[in-house]
This record gives sequence, structure tokens and C-alpha cells, in this order.
Amino acid sequence: MLRSALPCAALILLASCAPKKVESPIEKAPPSEIARARALASSGDIPGAQNAYETFIINNQETTEADLARLELGVLGADIGRCQSSVPHFEQAQQSADRAIALRASLHLGSCQLQLGDSERALGTVGPLAAERFSTEEQALLWDTAVISAEQTTGAALGLGVLDTLIERGGSPPDPQRVDAAVGILVDKLTIEETTALFDELRPGALPQVIVSMRLLGHALQTQDADLVVRTSESLRGSGVVANSDVTILLARADEFLHGNPFVVGALLPLSGRGREVGRQLLQGMQLAALDEGGPELVVEDTAGSATQTSAAVESLIGNQRVVAVLGPVGGRTTEAAALVTRRAAVPILSFSASEDVTSAGEHVFRFLYSPRDELAALVGKARARGLSRFVILYPDHGYGRTMERLFDQEVAAAGGVYCEGVAYPPGTKSFVDYVRTLLETSCDVVLFADVADQIALIAPTFAAEGAWSIAGGALPGHAERQVHLLLPSLSWSPKLLGRAQRYLQGALLALPFYEGSETALSQRFRTAYETRYGKPPQMFAAYGYDAYRMISATLRQGNQTREALTSALIGGAGLTPVTSVDSFSSERTPAHPPQVYEVRGLLLQSVD
Repeated sequence: MLRSALPCAALILLASCAPKKVESPIEKAPPSEIARARALASSGDIPGAQNAYETFIINNQETTEADLARLELGVLGADIGRCQSSVPHFEQAQQSADRAIALRASLHLGSCQLQLGDSERALGTVGPLAAERFSTEEQALLWDTAVISAEQTTGAALGLGVLDTLIERGGSPPDPQRVDAAVGILVDKLTIEETTALFDELRPGALPQVIVSMRLLGHALQTQDADLVVRTSESLRGSGVVANSDVTILLARADEFLHGNPFVVGALLPLSGRGREVGRQLLQGMQLAALDEGGPELVVEDTAGSATQTSAAVESLIGNQRVVAVLGPVGGRTTEAAALVTRRAAVPILSFSASEDVTSAGEHVFRFLYSPRDELAALVGKARARGLSRFVILYPDHGYGRTMERLFDQEVAAAGGVYCEGVAYPPGTKSFVDYVRTLLETSCDVVLFADVADQIALIAPTFAAEGAWSIAGGALPGHAERQVHLLLPSLSWSPKLLGRAQRYLQGALLALPFYEGSETALSQRFRTAYETRYGKPPQMFAAYGYDAYRMISATLRQGNQTREALTSALIGGAGLTPVTSVDSFSSERTPAHPPQVYEVRGLLLQSVD
């Protein structure tokens, strides 16, 4: 039982604080008539004793002695099972000026109310007596009345308060196991709201508060309420009952909930619905990394690109799997949904969203992808380092294109460049002659393309046809009229692009977080392993998934095996050698270093330092 785990020192302290016994001087030296009534009762002459008490009361109205007679007459009736007739005597004796007589009358009144089937009233009557100490016999009566009333009452909060005080001030209970059981019964009757209120009202470390803490901790774990898990688990640890097996199990669950299982990492990916191809690539990269790293275990949940399904999926990862971290989801909306759940348990999220605002979803959310601004800043920075200063954008007139136009303007200004008004074209355009001519009428020669690779394969030759060439050093072709310097974000890249338009893209700069043709040893090993396992070269999201898993795995191996420690280590810049450009995080929980910029050289890309 829990009681057996309570520290002895605490029990000794409580005993030293025991209240003074309830006792009246009149009881020790009663009037002769009351003494005679007592003697008659002791001899078995109950009618004679009752008559003696009643006569004394009639002859001594409004006296303390009469109150004593009423008390003893009521007790005599209760002892022979006549509580109904005893109640009025106790109620009158309750009003006595003699505190001891009044308290004893309340005690016996509560006992009679219980016998008459009114446990609610009985508990209310004896509740104020819980801090008192009666004779051995009456103290046992107090315990029995309080415990039985508490078991039967619907006022569980009151019952717990009474038992809490009795445990503190009432000495040893006649039946400790029944007290333990009664406390458990009462806690089970409470609503969660009542339990939460009592958690702060009951004495820390006492049996009622321990049982309440256990109930609340179980609820907090079920609802994934991190703050409540912390409060209740700390309360249980401070109670001294951690040796109890039930408490030990709960605390172990709390630790795992708060800190996570360092051997399990979750993945939230769109494996069905819109975005499933991205989800598939990310998953394949993660699975390959898990094979390379040998752990932790990867538990995958499908978000289907839905915020609602994401919430349910992350609830499962945290509640059932106790994951130490989450890789994903993809996109800002699903990341926000996941963060609402993970925030309570402080689970770090490595989001595959390119939105600049995604980290605002929670202080444990990391953005593993580069934003469009990140790529533009890297491209403009490299162009400015080469002495180029006049920038213009050619973009499709839709959401992405307009966003890129706005960001490009800002980044050029921040870098001290000159910005010419951009040229927009309708989405799906196939002939770009008019738009390229309009752009070439400007004085700007650094051109950003903000469209997909298939469109770039049409746009780049149009510049050459209009006499504007991009070259990788050396002289312009004889028929060229001017040189342009092309900039491409990662969305514009495809491994097939150079096969279709490499002649017109020479010298172009690309912001590319992952280049499948990289000749570094790690990239070659990754590419070979991926092709062997999946039968085709890896694309960018596969590389992101590969590096994200490896970053978590490496940080865990460094000894950061709780969610809090893992988050701190990631913010502090825990690094690795990546196949993407993401090797660590900044203090803003975004990639610490800009994406790699490459220059088109023949049919290959060459890294630009």
C-alpha cells in the first residue's frame, strides 16, 4: 500500500503535532444525578438511566450540566440502536457553551446520521472534527464515521479533505488499509476539474495528495499536457513514495513523455494525397540514412497533406511511440498543426517547409529547408561578389512568381544593387520573344528566372536568339550582341535541363541545396547506395530526408538524449557533413549557412566558393 511508503520521519512529525484531547472538566466530576444515571446504565438498567438523565435535564434547563446529560442520553440511545430519538439530544448538546461537550455531541450526531443512511450530512457534521483528538474509543468512532461516510458520499472533494486532515491530525486509523481504499474510491469519483483543484489544496506528500497526483499524472500523460506532467511528477517525487511500484511506473512514463525515447524518431510525411511524391522521396532518404546509422528506429505516420490528419498522427507518435523528435511534416499548414501538439511535450520538429514563418509555429520548430529568400540572397551575393550590380527578374504572373519578384527586389536593395522593373508573363506561356525583348530594353543584365525547368529550357534559347548570351568566361559568340548573367533558384533546376539547354546556360548561377552530380565522397556514396536500393538517382528531397535523419542521429549519439537536450544541441549548431547544404542550424532555428551556389560549366555544375 502507498501508506507503507510514507517516510517515518513525517509520521513522527505528525504525531508530535497531535491536538490536545477533547475533554470537559464536568465529565470528570459530574453532578451526582448524572453519576447515578451512568451507574444505572452500567448495571444494565437502560430505562432507569434514561429516566434519570431526562429528569436531570428537566430540572436543570439552560445549564452546561444539562448539555452533558443530553449528550450521554443520546449516546445511550445510539448504543441500543435508537439513533432517531438520539439526534435531537445531540443537536441540543451541540449548542453547549462547553466546547468539549459540543464537539462530542457533533461526533455522535454524525455517527447517528450515518446509521440513519444520510452519509452526506454525516460527513458534513464530522468534517470540522477531523483536526480534533478524542478519547481512544471516540477517536476510532470518528475514523469509522469519516471513512464510511466518505466511501458513500457523492461529495468526493469534501471527503478527501476530511480524510486528509484526519491522516495528519487523527492519529493511527483503526483500519489503515480501508483508509487507503477510501481515498482511492474518492479520487475515482472526482472530475478532472475537481482533481486539479484539490492538487493544490491537499497537503503535499500526504496520501490523498499522492493519489490525486497519480490520477492527474495519468490524465496528463493521456492528454499530453507537458506542464501538468511536470507538476504532478515532481509532486510524486517529493512525496517519498517513489518506491511504490505503481508510482515508479507512472514516473517512468512521465520521464519518457517529457524527455522522449532516444531510440525512436518519428516522421510525419504526406505518403498519400497531394505531395505524396515529395513524401516518398523524403522517406526513402530517411530509410537509407537509418540503415547507414543503425538507429534510432524510424516510426512513420502519413499526414496525407491534411492538418487534421497531421494532428492525429503526431498525437500517436508522442502518445504511443514517445518519439524524441519529429522529422516533418511538409508545408507550413501541417507544420503549424503538428507544432500545436508537440509544443506541450516540447518535441523538436525538423520541418520540411520552405516558409520563412514556419519557425514561429513554436520554439521547438526547426526549418530544414531553405526559403526562397535564402536562395535569392545567396545568388545576389555571389553576383555582387563578381562585380555585377544591375538586376532584373523574368517571372510567371502567379503566386510564386510574384513572391519571387518581391523578394528579389528586397535582396537586391539589401546588397546595394540596382533593380530594374521585372517582366511578367502569363503562366503556361510557350513563346517568350516579346517578354525577353521587353526585358532586354532595360539596362539590367543580371537576370533571375523564376519558373520551372521545363520553362527555363524554352526561355534561355530565346535570350540567345535575341542576341543576349550567358557565357562561362571567354569571349561572346561572334553573333552575340550583349552578355547576360543568369540566376536560377532551385525550383528551376532539373538534371535534364542541361541536356536540353546547356549551350544557353553556360555561366549561369544556381542556388542548389543538393546537386546529384557532386563529386564529394559522401555524395557519391549516398548516390550509389540510393540507386542500388531504389533503382534511380536521388533527388533533392531524398537528400533532405537523408541529412535530417543523420543530423538527429548524430546529435543523439553526442549524448543529447532528451528532447530538451536535443533541442538545445540543435540550436547550438550541432553539425554534420551533409549531402545537402544544411549542416547545422542558426539560433533562429533555420539553416546556419546559405545554400551552395553552382555555376554551369559544360554539362556539369561547378561549386562557387
